[in-house]
Amino acid sequence: MRGKPTANCHDHHVSLADPVSPEQRTRREFARRLWRLADVVQAAYRRRSFRARAFRSAVWSLDDLPPDLEALPEEMRQVAGIGEGIVRLIGEFRSTGTIAELQRLDSRFPADVRVIARLPRMTPGRLEELKALGVDTVADLMAAIDTGALTTVEGVGPATLDRWAAVLSLPPSPGARPAHEAAVTASMLRRHLERHLPGDEVRVAGAVRRLDEWVHRIDLVLVTGEPARAARLLEDSAVVASSASEPGWAIDLVTHDGIPAAVRLTDREAAGTALVRWTGPERHVRSLGMSAETPHPTEEDVYRSIGRPWVPPPARIRSEAENGSIRSEDIRGDLHVHTDWSPDGHMPLVEAGEQALARGYDYLVVTDHTIGLRFGGLDAEKLRLQRRMVEEARRALPDVHLFHGAEINIDAEGGLDIDDETLAWLDFVVAGAHSHFDLPTELQTIRLVRAIRHPAVDVVAHPTGRRIGIRPGFSVDLGAVYEAAAESGTALEVNGHRDRMDLSAEHAAEAVRAGARLAADSNAHRPHEFDNMSVAVGILQRAGVGKDHVVNTAPLDAFMVWVEERRRRA
Repeated sequence: MRGKPTANCHDHHVSLADPVSPEQRTRREFARRLWRLADVVQAAYRRRSFRARAFRSAVWSLDDLPPDLEALPEEMRQVAGIGEGIVRLIGEFRSTGTIAELQRLDSRFPADVRVIARLPRMTPGRLEELKALGVDTVADLMAAIDTGALTTVEGVGPATLDRWAAVLSLPPSPGARPAHEAAVTASMLRRHLERHLPGDEVRVAGAVRRLDEWVHRIDLVLVTGEPARAARLLEDSAVVASSASEPGWAIDLVTHDGIPAAVRLTDREAAGTALVRWTGPERHVRSLGMSAETPHPTEEDVYRSIGRPWVPPPARIRSEAENGSIRSEDIRGDLHVHTDWSPDGHMPLVEAGEQALARGYDYLVVTDHTIGLRFGGLDAEKLRLQRRMVEEARRALPDVHLFHGAEINIDAEGGLDIDDETLAWLDFVVAGAHSHFDLPTELQTIRLVRAIRHPAVDVVAHPTGRRIGIRPGFSVDLGAVYEAAAESGTALEVNGHRDRMDLSAEHAAEAVRAGARLAADSNAHRPHEFDNMSVAVGILQRAGVGKDHVVNTAPLDAFMVWVEERRRRA
């Protein structure tokens, strides 16, 4: 078949706005252009980013159309995700070989616009200025910052350039992508393959499954009895920018967002062996002494065959990895959840309680944002109003204990944005720093330690403030933070949002060694985000932390005792 796929879908960005011949007017070529259109539309019209989302969503539906897009408009509209606007764009592409809106916008913005547009204080106008100055890629931008070539960009001073450089320097090595981006793409690919290959099973493996913070490649294991069928699907699939089959039951891909991917095909008899092998890391696979040719249908069978217990994938990164750390079933409640009372929350209070019940939790802490957040939140009066709603929800959901809490904001000096009287009657208080990320180390440390020592604060959320690939964490003396938490009894959070994963596994292990206790939380804002708890647990497994060090592994009665004792101690 074809040679190896190109390493980056932006390799062809220069020609994406130009017309192509009738033979090239395929659904994959249309998808590449539609994805680029999404990027430039989002850059140009920030408030209309819903169009960009619709374009990207439509790409995942194009495989339901013929490869040459030869279908009647009414047939296209029957496909979920293909609306009238997409039908018009397909018609335009089929007749002209291009998309007029893409022709207008493509040359105005850098090739790496999705990454560059997320930088602090970036605007559509600045993106266009950067393009005019020859900045097309992240490497171009870094070089321009280093050489001082951006001094002519209006409104961009040394402080902004330093912030840009700090964000662009976050990847630990060339080609590394934030785990949260790779995880979303991997999940979409998995669902897409399973929908189009009925009867086959697809598992996410590799760095995404291990919960590495940065990912160079997505690995999928496809369990199939018909490898040729999978190869045919991916030969011209619209959901990837390029693909190529390799000997030995493998298909290499590059996704539209530029992430390399490898689909490893196996049969059911060897599915467990393949999943262990391609989850890795290589050092762990070697430590098992297993032969890649020895077929086992499940991972448990692989470990059983060598007399060892199954090891959770995140824990396999540790050389001493064993099955002694916390498990998902040990979690008895979620301590950090937002409802639609938060400006960024998207679920009613009762629905949040139902999600907790569905996961078998004994308790749930409702922690909506308070007023000091940049985009607003609840003040003391609204918290009292919410209290009545919590009491109503308790009557509707007698099988899960709802704690009325809040996620309080920590100001620059370590103060809280809700008065002490209100904090005292709340059932539970989570405090988080959502601003002032650039304070000097000494002041940042004083700030966090002061909040940790506040008698009402039960948990400090996402303690380092980092977002992977988006901003670095605080410059802070974490040793002092751990010590203050150990002395006060305040728990430090392990936040399961993939773009946070904060505390990291390394820091979680350090905190436990210093005597601090941890809380594993989802930080859910939508129903499906309750699943973030599995990431929080995975981080703890990666750190080798046992359940006794995690406060929300306690059953309800013991948890309530901990809250009371902690507050008396503080």
